[in-house]
Amino acid sequence: MSFREKSAWINLAVLLAVFGIYFGALVTGRVRHGLESLHLLLWCVGGFVVLQAALTAAAAMTTPGDGRGPLDERERLIQMQSESLGYRVLVWLVLGLFVPIHFGHSALDMANFGLLGLVIAGLVVAVAQIVMFRRGA
Repeated sequence: MSFREKSAWINLAVLLAVFGIYFGALVTGRVRHGLESLHLLLWCVGGFVVLQAALTAAAAMTTPGDGRGPLDERERLIQMQSESLGYRVLVWLVLGLFVPIHFGHSALDMANFGLLGLVIAGLVVAVAQIVMFRRGA
């Protein structure tokens, strides 16, 4: 498995784990809106950064030299197509933010919906990259 495919797997796993904790706590009501949710969000973002950096460093050590070279044509195509798909998903989700605002959701809810859109777009990019690397596109 190449370094860039490992990076996509790492991104997928860390996004699911960290933001699964955050949104799970919000949905189940274990965290109240306001400062509690802000503190949890800050911890989750910090954990995301630390986990992403540590796991990427570990992946770089297991595939020495693989990730340091320039992108080849296939990897460039995979990156371009997956980011294009993720961007389209993000645009539709942002446009979809007009729906909950009409149901009286607060500004904090809207910010969380926006964050959820970013997380979903990131997951789409990671899954698309994994599928394309596995398919050999």
